[in-house]
Amino acid sequence: MGSIIPGYNYDVFISYRQKDNKGERWVSEFVDSLKNELESTFKETISVYFDINPTDGLLETHDVDASLNEKLHCLVFIPIISRTYCDPKSFAWEREFMAFLEQASRDQFGLKIKLLNGNFESRVLPVRIHDLSSTDLRLCEDILDGELRAIDFTYKSPGVNRPLRGVEDHPHDNLNKIFYRDQINKVANAIDEIISSLRSTHNQVNTANWSFRDNGNQNNDVFNDDDIKITGGIKLKTRGIISKKNRGGIYKLVKYRNKNIYKWIATILFITAIVLFALGRKGQLNFLNPGKAKRELAKSHVRQAVTYINNKDYDAAKAELDLALSSDPKYSYAWSSLAALSVKQGNLNKAIAESIKAVDLDPTNSEAAYNMAYTLDDKKDYHQAIKWYKTAIRIDSTLKKDSTLVPAYSALGRVYNNINQPIDAILILNKVREQYSGSKYIYLVYKNLGNAYLLQEQTDSALKYLRLSRGINPIESETAMFLAKAYEASGQMSRSIEIWQDYIDLEKDSIKINEAKRHLKEITIRHLQEIIK
Repeated sequence: MGSIIPGYNYDVFISYRQKDNKGERWVSEFVDSLKNELESTFKETISVYFDINPTDGLLETHDVDASLNEKLHCLVFIPIISRTYCDPKSFAWEREFMAFLEQASRDQFGLKIKLLNGNFESRVLPVRIHDLSSTDLRLCEDILDGELRAIDFTYKSPGVNRPLRGVEDHPHDNLNKIFYRDQINKVANAIDEIISSLRSTHNQVNTANWSFRDNGNQNNDVFNDDDIKITGGIKLKTRGIISKKNRGGIYKLVKYRNKNIYKWIATILFITAIVLFALGRKGQLNFLNPGKAKRELAKSHVRQAVTYINNKDYDAAKAELDLALSSDPKYSYAWSSLAALSVKQGNLNKAIAESIKAVDLDPTNSEAAYNMAYTLDDKKDYHQAIKWYKTAIRIDSTLKKDSTLVPAYSALGRVYNNINQPIDAILILNKVREQYSGSKYIYLVYKNLGNAYLLQEQTDSALKYLRLSRGINPIESETAMFLAKAYEASGQMSRSIEIWQDYIDLEKDSIKINEAKRHLKEITIRHLQEIIK
């Protein structure tokens, strides 16, 4: 069906555990009620994705539907929070909830948005159908990085903790004093608030992309024709001379047989302006500005190259970047992308040379500064790496953009950890954590902040931030390693052994894998000996 905002596949995505839709089929009834309420809330049809297939539990043999990622490209995500939903091993939690958090953090709106009333709200709209245990509640709040603000559908009375029904036998016995119909209305109104704000932001962005083009005619000829033929077959009969002002580039009709000709000309000029404007929007007037055409062509090649790099097709990426530079040798971002490719291919000296070229062409290219820092960091030239990470941060801070700001801060903290300055890392990373909590790269900040606390032997804080990082990005191998060390340092050996095994499964470096296996064997034997004693 698609979303009411172009580029999105659904307006609302309902995520739930199949266990919560058995028996009375509570989730199905909720979705039907919500759809009816949305019909009376919106003028347009709101698309709601609700999968009734019994996909539950996450096994190694699962072949997850590749289209799920497309379906998750939605405006509002509604998790049905229950005692069974809060399970990191479940399909709904891992492949829907966590996947949406990561995907939404990277899209044009971000995870947290500004409502029309000026307040800020998450695009995750939790619906709670059970009172949660302290462990489950903490898990949710760690992932959401704040208090769980859910719309409550819980019926609670002495000894009772269950989902609220549409028709209750004793509605006034509910200690929560809520009614199903009212709560459905709250959900629909909350969706309305979020989508209205997203639409407003989307319209502002589209308006900001419009631009006018001033194309003065440079032809100085004077025409002496009785017939002027306009494209489209319209022929205007005139008498006299059509001359052009010397500098203005505007034609002036001197004599006309019919006074109504002015109206025709005004109409034609207006239509012509509209056509030129539309063509300019579509990029079809590039012949008027060949330099811009070459830059646009270079940009398209760089975009394709980035896709190839992400897919690890480095030969195809190199071919695209060569095409970009042949089209526009002075395009700084082509050089910085080439540097990133060189790092991927292990050619660090070449990457530095390409980064220098990129910075020289455009000193405001923060990605080039970041790539320079990353390469120097990889070469363990930490002194120069710190300088260039700070340069990337300064550029983005000055220009008020975030192409590399949070990753550069995070990497700077990591360097401080590497040179045994964890206090400096803690100070800078806590500042970033507070200011950029909604960044899609926040998991990197949590990872390096957790490691800094670990180096300072503050294991409680280390565990807190490492768990947060792993909750957002569970496949980050280094986070797993730090977390295993933190559990080990806190004396939680069983949990440490479990996470060490996770790290071994995630790590791709064979040397690091062998080292981890040796360490895992040592602590396992030691732990068993302690149990025997």
